[in-house]
Amino acid sequence: MIADRFWELLSKKVFAEANEAELKEFEELLLHRSDWKNTSEILALLAHQSQPIEKNNESEQAFEKHIERLKKTDIDFIGLYPEDHQTIVEEERSSKFTKWALPIGVLAIIVFIFLIIKNGIVRSDNTTENQPPLSQVTTKPGSKTQIQLPDGSIVWLNANSNLTYDKDFGKTLREVKLTGEAFFDVVKDHAHPFVIHTKVIDVKVLGTQFNVKAYPNEAYTETSLIRGSVEVTVKNRSNEKHYLKPNEKISVANNMESETAGVETHSKPLILTETLTYYHADSTVIETSWVDNKLTFQENETFRQVALKMERWYGVNISFADEEVAEIRLYGSFTSETINQALEALHEGFGFNYKITGNNILITK
Repeated sequence: MIADRFWELLSKKVFAEANEAELKEFEELLLHRSDWKNTSEILALLAHQSQPIEKNNESEQAFEKHIERLKKTDIDFIGLYPEDHQTIVEEERSSKFTKWALPIGVLAIIVFIFLIIKNGIVRSDNTTENQPPLSQVTTKPGSKTQIQLPDGSIVWLNANSNLTYDKDFGKTLREVKLTGEAFFDVVKDHAHPFVIHTKVIDVKVLGTQFNVKAYPNEAYTETSLIRGSVEVTVKNRSNEKHYLKPNEKISVANNMESETAGVETHSKPLILTETLTYYHADSTVIETSWVDNKLTFQENETFRQVALKMERWYGVNISFADEEVAEIRLYGSFTSETINQALEALHEGFGFNYKITGNNILITK
């Protein structure tokens, strides 16, 4: 498994146990993964800080720098530790029995590895002998991440999403499986088409920029094309194919069973191709605004639909006490605003009320 092998080789290199062949293999791995290269440099540096040091201002400042470095990894560091790390420093300072502080490097390594496991940034799944090992990238609600695939393609993964690919990615096939939302910037390779598999559609490209949204709790799976061309195959329609041009998107109903029953249960067709949506205030493309760290929506979306976006964006749970409020058509664009600030702005503009209890939000008239 690629990720397991990376950690094994990193450990051998840090502790001078790697032979020449293993060092060469390790360097080849890093050529394809810039994030692993950064991790290697940081952990190699920290691992050699093994001598115990007295608690003083200099050591505390060094600890602060390591914490800031960890925060820049796109991991929700504060969310994992409800108490500020300054509290830990104060508790250690008040101890009368500890003369030596835990080595900064060891502590930072433990924290870093814990965060990787906790957030599931990259891990290998156990598979049967007939299935290749999978690399998996996962984001939780309220967080996003960017990764580079072995072929050089870049993927931005939105909140509460999962992307998997096998160890042979790029050798004969370039295939990934997506649950949630991702923006792809695919490297051109005519000999190896790039395919994204979701529950209801497959998206096939050669090299292009596009967005795929496939959350199972939403009514539609969407593909939005920025440049290039894509082929979208609808699985539940005998592999019916659709082709998009730049500035177009296709929406496919996640529940196609209503079609077989002859009943239309959606407010729009089961499959719909249309142009991308632009926010009236600054011409932002709404379908891909999240990549630029913008939560954007306008009148064609109901409050209930917007609430799903806000739940993922802020890591909260939103419910409605009144169906009339849930069907309000509203618009807005937020970047650095907190959930309180966003709700207050929408409250002023659209007249509903809300109550926040921890991570739960109740919307009322």
